[in-house]
Amino acid sequence: MTPVVAVVDAAWRQARLAEALWAASDEAGFDLQLRTQRQLAAEVSIDQSSAHEPIVDPDRPLLWLSPGDSAPAATRDDRFLGSEAYAAARSIALLTRAPVLNRPSGHSACGTFPPSAVLAVRQARHHDRGAVIRDERFIGNWLAEDGEETSGLEVHDYATGRSSFGRAATASGPFRRRAAVGGAEPVKVIVVGHRTLITADVDPAVLAASGDIARGYSLDLASVWWLIDEDGARRTLARIDCWPFDGGLGPDVDQVAVALLAWIEERLRVSAAAIR
Repeated sequence: MTPVVAVVDAAWRQARLAEALWAASDEAGFDLQLRTQRQLAAEVSIDQSSAHEPIVDPDRPLLWLSPGDSAPAATRDDRFLGSEAYAAARSIALLTRAPVLNRPSGHSACGTFPPSAVLAVRQARHHDRGAVIRDERFIGNWLAEDGEETSGLEVHDYATGRSSFGRAATASGPFRRRAAVGGAEPVKVIVVGHRTLITADVDPAVLAASGDIARGYSLDLASVWWLIDEDGARRTLARIDCWPFDGGLGPDVDQVAVALLAWIEERLRVSAAAIR
């Protein structure tokens, strides 16, 4: 069996995911190797020459799951080494010829996903025109006009990092405000390749839209959050995540681990068929 490397932050934010991947690989008979970015950079070399394409050695399939290691950067040297390890690991994931889940691109660490979560939501209309994108207003000082209704607004105060419905008494700004979605329930759809993993019954159109958005950002793994009305007629896009942290996966972590290994198995099978 071809060794598969999962780049995860097993010491902190993805500890449960690492355990789930290890258990799923043991049951499926996979040769799975868990690595931090620094460990990956230490054991892989890249040969770049004008005579040929870059060569990655050893060239192994990757599950590119972590944006960084959790090791504390106490000194300037630690921070420098951490940034160098990240750059090397990202280069490996970008240049390898083996399958890579959420392969980084030249301008993104995760597929073609924007660096801003807010920007990712607003650009998603290019991939799913049916998604409702809430109008937003960014303001420095809150000077409510006479008769202005604020209770129906969802307000984020950048000074405190807190969100509220209506302006909080201690808010100081600057602010982002947008219409609140009353009566809507948050629904998370996890996309792994062509699979959609969900925790609630939703309209098939929501599942299709989630897949379209993930593919639009060249993501093999993404969590797409929706606010859905009780009648299911209106769907409001709330958030898109490309990094699978334990806190966001919740009870779905075991199911996601199995789906990730199924994805890499399918990609290996396709690669082997293409070689033959």
